[in-house]
Amino acid sequence: MSSSPPPAPPPPSPPPATPPGRPARSARVPRPARWWSPTAVGDRGRALADGVGHRRGPQLGLRVARAVLPWVGVLLVTTAGAGIGFTLAPGTTTYVGPLQTEVRVHPSLQPGVQVDLPPVGEVSFDTHAAPVLVTANITSVDLDAATRLVRSPQQLLALELTVTDTIRAATLRAVAYSAGSGLAGALLAGVVVYRARRRALQTLATCLVVVLGTGGATAATFDPAALSQPRFTGLLSRAPYVVSSARSAVERLESYRSGLSDLVTSVSTLYAVSANLPVLGDAQAGAGTGLGEDVTTVLHISDLHLNPLGFDLAKSLVGQFGVQAVVDTGDITTWGSAAESSYLGRIPGLGVPYVFVRGNHDSSQTQAAVAAEGATVLDGGQTAEVAGLRFAGTGDPVFTPDGEGSQATGSAERVQEQSNRRLAEAVEDWDAAHPDDPVDVALVHDPSGLAPLRGRVPLVLAGHLHKRSVTLDASGTRTMVEGSTGGAGVTSAGLNRLADGKPVPLQATLLYFGTTGADAGRLVAYDEVTVGGLGLASVSLERTVLTGDEQPALVVPPTASPSASGSAGGTSPAPSSPAPSPATSPARPPAAP
Repeated sequence: MSSSPPPAPPPPSPPPATPPGRPARSARVPRPARWWSPTAVGDRGRALADGVGHRRGPQLGLRVARAVLPWVGVLLVTTAGAGIGFTLAPGTTTYVGPLQTEVRVHPSLQPGVQVDLPPVGEVSFDTHAAPVLVTANITSVDLDAATRLVRSPQQLLALELTVTDTIRAATLRAVAYSAGSGLAGALLAGVVVYRARRRALQTLATCLVVVLGTGGATAATFDPAALSQPRFTGLLSRAPYVVSSARSAVERLESYRSGLSDLVTSVSTLYAVSANLPVLGDAQAGAGTGLGEDVTTVLHISDLHLNPLGFDLAKSLVGQFGVQAVVDTGDITTWGSAAESSYLGRIPGLGVPYVFVRGNHDSSQTQAAVAAEGATVLDGGQTAEVAGLRFAGTGDPVFTPDGEGSQATGSAERVQEQSNRRLAEAVEDWDAAHPDDPVDVALVHDPSGLAPLRGRVPLVLAGHLHKRSVTLDASGTRTMVEGSTGGAGVTSAGLNRLADGKPVPLQATLLYFGTTGADAGRLVAYDEVTVGGLGLASVSLERTVLTGDEQPALVVPPTASPSASGSAGGTSPAPSSPAPSPATSPARPPAAP
């Protein structure tokens, strides 16, 4: 019996018929893979390998960010921590001669060595290019040691031999303190921010690399020759410094050593002299004057002639000696122009009342500009009470910006005398109307033709001559002519002296007036301050204490009577009755012995 063949598979069923009016459905197309799927990533990788990739930016940026950002964070944390550490780093203290000096080393965008020598100024040296600044500041002075130094040639020689080694040793200690503080700050910042040992050690290592690299750059760029090429600021900024012409670095260092020794000696001399000034009375020293508490301190300046160093000196003296008022007897400018008015902006910075009379280089515009700065301007015999003293003054009657300071003669002197006669009349009228408040000080610019003021006031302050002088007339009137507080400033004479290497010294005088008893309103002492010498690095201060014999009663000479005046043109005065005999001014009794 034969088997039957298997049945044939049924034929495929036909597709369903498309309803009438509907289009036929096309074959189904698979969707592309998403861009983040493994297939798409692989395709892009192959495309990148074939050089046709177009989406490599995001992945590459992420890889770079993951590699760089952690180190950027470490660097920022290191910078912040090390910066705090460097700021808090202690300095090292050493004695440079009698001067106790604090030396600090810290990062700075203005590298070099900076030595602060108050009140002379500041000296800096461009010794290296690495961002490190070495500063030395005077913190105190051993006055006994300063006195011995000034008087002993042996100690001066010892200072010259040891000063550079002393500063070098102090600088190395300061470097160690600063580096240690910076490393500690970086490590502490890493611990606080990351709280992980690895990251904290990374901040420490980063700081160590920076410190070592900076130290190496400092050593590599250090120039010993720069020590003989200082840059001055403050009172030293216009000084002609003698740079050694020696060829070797060792000889130039010897020049620097001598120069630094001279500067230290000058500052020591200033403090030593100030400490040994004569003391008036038994009162305890007050406000840095050494004269007791019952004095009014006035600073007399004159002939600044646009030199900012004059204001630097004035500001230093105001702070050191407790000055209560500044008196300027003119020539604050040179040409009296509006362009010079910006220089007058230094007046408010002194912080004390400022009394001014116009000089022959000052125009009426200059006078108005000085008044606009808050100063008390006196002209035509005006009076004002400042710091408990009564001042009367008048501006210079002539405006000669092209002239130089010289004694007036002939008709020029008669012009000055006529102006002073008007001032004397104003003083006489004031004293007659205010017998309990007479004029204490008369202010003029040019000391020529002062006869009308003789016996009228106990003190006349002037300038103009660029040379200091003090005279006591038989009438009892003392005339104090100030030198140039601006070292003749921007004038032809001053610049010529500077070009010749003989700069005009900066001069000012501290005046001390009594405030109580018979000395009220009287000048009882004065300090003559001079800044000069080679490089304007020497400072001298000389005190004079007035005794009873040096404070005579005022006596009005017959020829000084304002009522017997003539014209400036030489017209003889009208006939008058015989002049009375000289009389003692009732407002100015002789000082008690």
